[in-house]
Amino acid sequence: MPKRGSSKGIGIGKKIIIFGVIAALVASTFALVYSSRLAEEQQMKQLEEARKKQEEMFKLSRCGDGIVRSNSFVKEYMLPVECTMPVGITIDDKDGSVWMASAVTNSIFRFDPDTGMFDEFKIPSGSMRDAAGIPLPMWALALDGYGRLWITDTENNSLWMFNAFMVSEMDANQPPSAEVFKEFKLQKVEPFGTSMPIDMRISNDRLWFVGVYSKHIGMVDLNTLELVEIPIDVDLNALGTIDVDSEGNVWFTALTLGTKGMLYRLDPESKEIKAYDLPIGSPVGISIDEARELMWINDHGSNLFISFNPSTNEVIRYSTSLPARYTNIGLYEECIKKSPRLECSGYPVSLPYWNAIDSKGRVWFNEHQGNAIAVFNPDSSTLIEYNIPSYNKTWGNCEGYDEPCGIANALRFALRDDGSGKVKVWFTEFTENKIGMLDPDAKELPFTVNVDTDTIRIKKGETARIDVSIEAREPVVAEMLASGSIEASGRLSKLSAEYDEYTVIFDTQSSKTVTLTLTPNGLESGEYMLTIGARSDEVAYSKVIRLIVE
Repeated sequence: MPKRGSSKGIGIGKKIIIFGVIAALVASTFALVYSSRLAEEQQMKQLEEARKKQEEMFKLSRCGDGIVRSNSFVKEYMLPVECTMPVGITIDDKDGSVWMASAVTNSIFRFDPDTGMFDEFKIPSGSMRDAAGIPLPMWALALDGYGRLWITDTENNSLWMFNAFMVSEMDANQPPSAEVFKEFKLQKVEPFGTSMPIDMRISNDRLWFVGVYSKHIGMVDLNTLELVEIPIDVDLNALGTIDVDSEGNVWFTALTLGTKGMLYRLDPESKEIKAYDLPIGSPVGISIDEARELMWINDHGSNLFISFNPSTNEVIRYSTSLPARYTNIGLYEECIKKSPRLECSGYPVSLPYWNAIDSKGRVWFNEHQGNAIAVFNPDSSTLIEYNIPSYNKTWGNCEGYDEPCGIANALRFALRDDGSGKVKVWFTEFTENKIGMLDPDAKELPFTVNVDTDTIRIKKGETARIDVSIEAREPVVAEMLASGSIEASGRLSKLSAEYDEYTVIFDTQSSKTVTLTLTPNGLESGEYMLTIGARSDEVAYSKVIRLIVE
């Protein structure tokens, strides 16, 4: 019988306890190490997923989703090189070929609409471009009467001349010979390092150009290829675009973004400049309408475009329609919870950009944030806005929405005008790697809108009712629209405006009349322009009328 307190018995018990404690410690240590590794691996996985997501969104923001879309009026074409970010575009009226430029690939592309084929020609600038960054775009292209293509090169502060007539003798897959390209260096502007050439016009064997930061108006003599830069004294932050009248005067806009806008006329012979104040803060697109003795100017900081008579200084302000909700659904949904419906939209403003006048006197322009190509007919006071079928969600407040949302960044366009009233509009989509072609005559408009009066008068405190007739030519769903020149945003502020019906549905060809009720609410006496219409998923059609508040 063993003695109590045997050292052997106690030793075994202690060992069991000690081994148990050690086992628990080891197990817990392994558990901690393992869980720590799992957490670390999970964190690394999340970081990697976030990085990939960020890369995907970054690529989407500059390259698009690679899907070619179309609707009844607009057809898109994908460029043959990925992520080109095209901006400048022009058309050869002789053969209908479309030219565009890419600063990312440092090249120009020619597109044949008949074959659907692209050719690419590298510009021999020798400049080093950061593949991860976004170079400044090549903003403008122009073809002269000698078959030469002119390109603005913002990155290199240059103009390039490309002998397009020699293309037929070249192999598009081989580097072009030296005589095909010629570079014209421009005066630098500090601290930017570039004058940022942005727009060009050809008139009477002269190529006129302007740079955003330049203190000069440039000219190239197309016979001698001599470059001249005429100094100008403009006390604003930036220059806009340029046009030339039949007498050779050069007109251009200048601005301090969103604050002050001016129009200038330069006499190239005397170097005299005349200045005109404008009632808009960001004048960019400018076109001369000599038949009406008007200047048409877009405000690329608002919803407005204007006509300006330099002889009388008369200004008429017009508003585009309010941008569609699907250009930025999130803002619309938040706004509609607390504001009247006609005061809400997707983006705050449509941002009308460049413009051009066709042979029938119609004014065409691109709506940057409205994601549309628009045409205003001054004779009928109608505005038609053709929706671009691509939307880039990285350029909109689109989180949480599966439906189309965002914009395609249609920054520049060119007209193919046959002189009989038939026009095709070619445009670049900066963030979609595509060009688009609008054919307004591809089919009849699905509907038109008419208003029962051209002018409406309202006394303060009174209410006016406007009958708006929608004539549908096919089954269509349309949302009623109303905007005006009261504010730069196009909103009908200080004017209560309500439709008795906002969505009109047509199952067959038919017509319907809805009523727009207007009541001035603190609106000052004066004249305003109202844009009244409707929008389907492809087009908006509006009638512009005059509102006189007494």
